[in-house]
Amino acid sequence: MKKKEWLIILLIGVLAAGMILGRRLFSSSAGKPDPYGDVNAPKKEAEGEWVAIVHHNRIILYFDSGVDSEYTVEGDVGEMHIEVRDGRWHVKDVECYDYTCKKMGWADQNNLFPIICLPNDLVIVDAETAWNMMEKE
Repeated sequence: MKKKEWLIILLIGVLAAGMILGRRLFSSSAGKPDPYGDVNAPKKEAEGEWVAIVHHNRIILYFDSGVDSEYTVEGDVGEMHIEVRDGRWHVKDVECYDYTCKKMGWADQNNLFPIICLPNDLVIVDAETAWNMMEKE
């Protein structure tokens, strides 16, 4: 190979490495923006873990599992009330005809399955998983 070809290959390699490094630097899990440009994406480190509530494939609410609180979100059929306590969360009450999400009980960062309310089209899942789901669409 000629010197010019080596320089082109080297330049492409440096650009690729720079892009990979830049993506890693600007996509930390604490403040990683939602792929849809959600202005409500968490900008600080969570005391527990960032959890997202997804409605129609859009993140509508983030909450910190380390902060005890209650949240209410609107789904297709009605409201869902989520309680967060001691690093865990569950559906406290829901307006729908199924109640499967309420029966799923308490969840935490070690759960294998998200809490899902099919009638309301709501999913409660850790924020990192929600971001990864959004990036694949």
